[in-house]
Amino acid sequence: MNGVPKQLYEWWTRFTALTDEDLPRARVVGSGAALFCVIFAVLVTTAINGTSSGAFFAMMYAGSDPALLFGTPNLIRTDEWNVQTVWAIAQVQQGLPVINGTFPGGMDATIPQDLPRIDWSAVFRPHLWGFQFFDVDHAQAWKWWLPLLGVAIATYTFVIVEMPRRPLLAALSAVAVSASPFLQWWFLQTTLWPLAWGFATLAAVRWSLRTSRSWHRWIWASVIMYLTVVMAMGIYVPYIVPVVIITALTAIGMIIAASPGLRWPTVILRLVPLLVGGVVAGMILIVWLITRWSTVTAFLSTAYPGERLVPTGLGASLQSIAALFGSSFTASLQNAGRFLDGNASESATFFLPAVFLLPVIVWVVVRAWRSRRADVWPLLLAVVGGIVLLAYIAIPGWDAVAHLLLLDRSTPVRARIGLGFGSFVVVILLLGMLSRRNRPGWLVAALGAVAFIASQAAIAGGLAVYAPDLLQLSGPWWFITIVSALAIFAVGRAWPITAMAALAAVGLIGSFGVNPLYRGVFDLRDTAPAQAIMQINDQHPGTWVAVGDRLTTALVLESGVTAYNGFQGAPNPEMWEQIDPTSTYAFEWDRLAGVSWVPGPGAPVITNPYPDQIQVTFDACSEFAQENVQYVASDSAADLNQRCLVKLNSLPVASTDVILWEVVSPPD
Repeated sequence: MNGVPKQLYEWWTRFTALTDEDLPRARVVGSGAALFCVIFAVLVTTAINGTSSGAFFAMMYAGSDPALLFGTPNLIRTDEWNVQTVWAIAQVQQGLPVINGTFPGGMDATIPQDLPRIDWSAVFRPHLWGFQFFDVDHAQAWKWWLPLLGVAIATYTFVIVEMPRRPLLAALSAVAVSASPFLQWWFLQTTLWPLAWGFATLAAVRWSLRTSRSWHRWIWASVIMYLTVVMAMGIYVPYIVPVVIITALTAIGMIIAASPGLRWPTVILRLVPLLVGGVVAGMILIVWLITRWSTVTAFLSTAYPGERLVPTGLGASLQSIAALFGSSFTASLQNAGRFLDGNASESATFFLPAVFLLPVIVWVVVRAWRSRRADVWPLLLAVVGGIVLLAYIAIPGWDAVAHLLLLDRSTPVRARIGLGFGSFVVVILLLGMLSRRNRPGWLVAALGAVAFIASQAAIAGGLAVYAPDLLQLSGPWWFITIVSALAIFAVGRAWPITAMAALAAVGLIGSFGVNPLYRGVFDLRDTAPAQAIMQINDQHPGTWVAVGDRLTTALVLESGVTAYNGFQGAPNPEMWEQIDPTSTYAFEWDRLAGVSWVPGPGAPVITNPYPDQIQVTFDACSEFAQENVQYVASDSAADLNQRCLVKLNSLPVASTDVILWEVVSPPD
């Protein structure tokens, strides 16, 4: 019995042995990546993913959805199940074109929708590769999980570079980051790739500065070049900028930390491959933007969002601060559909232990300063980055500086991704610097934990007075508070496994059930209404309008026909000239928004129920309809009994009747 632990210990010691440059060996890095890849392969093979497209099942059929394995569709995530997934299936139906043919005049499939397509830029959209090789069920699983796989592997690699003999800690860290409620409530490739890029870049900088092997540095440069293009082609700047700020400052800290042991020419030489990779990435992006310049300029010139600049300090209210730090109350997002912001997604946040680890950080910095240690610079500058983001959220009056940093391209809610990323970076750097022989005392370690408990108690007290329903629907917030406080205390006491296990537990509890487990995707093309639409259009091709709720729009889009419905990127001038030839409603339709139709007399009247929604009235006898529309799909709630329509078919579904019409000339 005594021999087994000893043998295991000896094997583990050999397995985690460092290289001569104090770097992890390939087997340690590769084993973690391989573990996550195996999980990814199983999920893709079984087509299991987290899509909420099963929301359409309840609209189409009675009973339970056989593809829904766990949970319920997350209806607030319409950007996923009612926009991106619907458009992806429309692309598949049309043969993955670069110019989607749904809208009259077409729509660029690359910006900003990032749809599956076949062109050279798809090389840098790895999450979309499945649509070129698999059916839509397995392609959806590939798309869902690949960006998260990137986050997990990048996090694991960063931790193992910082603490080369701790692969278990690195794996736990990957789970903790991946399970963050903010990521789960905003689960899209535009959210995940910036984090993957950030962790990978920090690992690359640290590794490049430590190794004398040039081929190591060029491999890292290739990886970062590729991930830079992948991240940038997502074009969602509000998530990119906060992560870049934290990454850049921490990387500068790593460079400063390396300089005492290396001469500056050597430091610069070792960073040359990464710099070259950055230049190559920039050149690829320039070529890509030039080929898409008309779409880019049209998108940036829209009335909404346009070139939106957000002033500093919009999150300065007590309610906004409570929403930012109220990670223990995450259960209210599912139970109440919100916390202290407008909806569940907008209310989602990260657990931010780094903020409450300030006493430990000060202890580390003071000791490093006294001993003239340079290795504290990455930690110090990561903290500075977090302070900059907090200032952008909570302190008004420095818009000019924020503009130079591009922070005004983000928003207080979106900037939380940088705080979450930075908090994990600080925790990992702290755990790498502390040890049983070099750690603060119990009092210093406990200060942050006590402060966190006090903050959550204060939020609970405020809720009890002003929003008792939210407090009641926040579930066991006190338990999450205790586990979170344990994580903070464990970091200060240099208990890395305990700290990261607690962090992972907080994330898993907070994100449990946010997204369902679904086999494949709910494909409306397999339903009777979509089959009828495709049959009619195959016999006599024409242009469609869907009148009514989102179901009719989705049916028309996934059928692959030409239509005036859907979530548009840059507005197509040809389409809107047909609808609004005098540009009377240019402000209303010149926006990134979903286009829907409701019955109404005369020429189309365009309104915006919300900034990202375009609602247009439809009259089959109008000049627009008579000249441009051949078919209409409506639901029974629309009550579309117009004299210039002839009913072709009526198909009952669970929530309504889908009625298909043909537009005819006005009766005499």
